[in-house]
Amino acid sequence: MPDARALVSSLHTLGRPVLEGEQVRFEVTRPDAETDSYTTRFHAAALAPEHSAPRTVRRVSSAWSDRAFTRAGHVSAHLSAPRAHPAQLWVSAADETGRAVTDLPLGATEFALTPDGAQAYIIARDPEPGRYGTDPAVSAEAESPRRITTLTYQSNGVGYVLDRPARLVRVPLSGETAPAPAGEIPLPDVHEVLRLDGDVRDVRAEHGRVSVLGPAEAPGTVADLRTTVWVVEDGTPRAVPVGDLSVQAHVWIDAHRIALLASDVGPGHSDFVAQVTGLHVHDTRDGSTLRLTPTDQGELGGDLRIVGSEALCLMTDDGAERLVAVDLSDGVEAAQRIRALTPETWTVTGFDATADGTAVVTAATPHSCGEVFHLDMSDPQSAPLQLTELDSRDWYAAHPVTAATAGGEVHGWCAIPAGPGPHPVVLSIHGGPFAQYTAAAFDEVQSLLDAGVAVVWSNPRGSAGRGRAWGEAVRGDFASPAADDVLAVLDAALADHPRLDTSRLGVQGGSYGGYLTAMVIARDHRFAGAIVERGFLDPVAFAGTSDIGGFFGHEYLGTDAESVAGQSPLAQVGDIRTPCLVVHSEQDLRCPLEQAQQFYAGLLRHGVEAEMLLFPGEDHELSRSGRPLHRISRFDAINEWWRRRFGLPAGHGHAQDG
Repeated sequence: MPDARALVSSLHTLGRPVLEGEQVRFEVTRPDAETDSYTTRFHAAALAPEHSAPRTVRRVSSAWSDRAFTRAGHVSAHLSAPRAHPAQLWVSAADETGRAVTDLPLGATEFALTPDGAQAYIIARDPEPGRYGTDPAVSAEAESPRRITTLTYQSNGVGYVLDRPARLVRVPLSGETAPAPAGEIPLPDVHEVLRLDGDVRDVRAEHGRVSVLGPAEAPGTVADLRTTVWVVEDGTPRAVPVGDLSVQAHVWIDAHRIALLASDVGPGHSDFVAQVTGLHVHDTRDGSTLRLTPTDQGELGGDLRIVGSEALCLMTDDGAERLVAVDLSDGVEAAQRIRALTPETWTVTGFDATADGTAVVTAATPHSCGEVFHLDMSDPQSAPLQLTELDSRDWYAAHPVTAATAGGEVHGWCAIPAGPGPHPVVLSIHGGPFAQYTAAAFDEVQSLLDAGVAVVWSNPRGSAGRGRAWGEAVRGDFASPAADDVLAVLDAALADHPRLDTSRLGVQGGSYGGYLTAMVIARDHRFAGAIVERGFLDPVAFAGTSDIGGFFGHEYLGTDAESVAGQSPLAQVGDIRTPCLVVHSEQDLRCPLEQAQQFYAGLLRHGVEAEMLLFPGEDHELSRSGRPLHRISRFDAINEWWRRRFGLPAGHGHAQDG
């Protein structure tokens, strides 16, 4: 069998690069199988290394988790946590040793420093007294009951949120300290700045303003996806009126104008389907909010930064996540405002830039799961300069595949193990659906290749990266268009590559991909097996149990009972003949556990060969950020399933095709 432990242990994710003179500081997150946890530490690389010299990277922090490095004036700060403890804010001045300045019960999630470094504004969850360990005598099972009065009260990866809201607090970094035991350095007082009915996030302390994102209205009994900027001035919070927008990120251009990454959720406040997030500018002087980028193309996201007359952010672009610059100047046509700064095969995970055009990005590429690159934004013709060599793995070669369907060209990839074949093939389907696969190195593909199985993956209708019409194509018909597309790409790959075995086919997917896998095998019986993971499988129950159940299914599938049944895997389970492995996490609040249990029971009821694999303590993010040992177990189980379905001998595996 392939070595899943070696694969997981070799992975790393880079993020949050920060330019510091002649070097760049960045975060490296690695799974640690020995401790079954993750480490995140700061590393540094020279900004412009000699081309002939080895690219050297130094680790510059040593805590179990160090992240979000920020500098303001003579003060630097970051979030740090020992293993299995919440993160606290650590601060150091130019001539001091760093120390923790908070002891928040559930830790800090993000922060911002004022430009002079005198104040820190922190987002932190505030546990209700007697819950979440605030009273050692009260265990989780002994806590008092929760009274639920709103539609939204839980969040995947967190759990209940109504009794531990994320609030904004202020910590002075000089003076204003609370008493401390003799011999100890006292911690600064924590001052609550803003508490809303609902969580706040994305804190900014810029141009004399302190602001966060929060719900436009207090959560109620109907879905309302609007979020807005809340500004705190003279101790008084006020919501910035931006209409029917759902704001994902914000930054102050100057003392009066705010740049927003936002989408319009309509007068009903819940029309999120394939809405293209764009750049808006709100002017607090006249209350105007103007969208600068197209409404149907250019899906923007990620962090937001102002550099000169441009705003920097990320753009989801047909198989890539690219760093882009958006022109803020007056009189520019919307379609002409966006210019891409990184290649169309990269997945950018973080960036920093200066006014002179120097930029750095962290990115996954087809050849690495994460490296740091130097860009010259002022010279569009200059090639990115790679500053690190962190990935020593020899990743697979992805062959582009294109198929024509009723919706237009569908783009995908195929990767094939080495050797003459014929090799069994797994069709892999992504979640979302308004998400995408990319061309960057992907552990899911590599694991199957190591097991001797070829992989086909694509971005069908419903996916992100190709505008609103493409993303909205599955509204009201949640399966058929996307199923047509993924099967067309599979058939195109089989026709293009003779080393693929047309008689040994499988299909797998997670979340929406689990949904589409279930719907595909209800109509197409050529597959030797299927894996349905963390699936959206029973739309009726989903509406009352998922953390997004109050709007997701209603907006995509509609509310007509007969129409919903026609789009429901549980309602179609009697048409399935394909042996099926159902994989789910017990703490999944996005697609709750009973989705898997109902589907598994339905398969057995109809005589279908089926197994169910349940992971304790994991949520919807198991495959991306679950405990390392669980990720290893998951890969082992998937590869063992395909070994049995395809009749591969034990220990079978090939090097990837170069």
